[in-house]
Amino acid sequence: MDLINEKVILAYGLTGADEEKFNDLLVKQNILPCRVIKKNMGNVTIREVLRDVKKTEGNSQLPNEKLLIFSNFADKELYELIDDIRQIKSSDTILAAVTPTSINWTVSYLMHHLIAEREAYKKSK
Repeated sequence: MDLINEKVILAYGLTGADEEKFNDLLVKQNILPCRVIKKNMGNVTIREVLRDVKKTEGNSQLPNEKLLIFSNFADKELYELIDDIRQIKSSDTILAAVTPTSINWTVSYLMHHLIAEREAYKKSK
């Protein structure tokens, strides 16, 4: 299903229980269940994940992190949703929004970029 223009959250690294709790929250808010990014999808772009392109995944393995990527949410909606999500996500989960630039990045590149940002932020504290 092509989700390029839909409000959707891409999720990576969640446990089955985390994913279930998360999807329960989304359904209550009339948001589509999250689209799961698999560990071998590092070479797939965010656009391709949203478009559900059946691409041969490469051997690019993603790190053991938890990541939620929000697509097509207005700022106000995003802030409210993040407040609700904070109650069920672990504190180490990386949150990001799809941007006109990041939509063309591979999952691996985006994830490594976000991890570097997080580490730089931790050092600046």
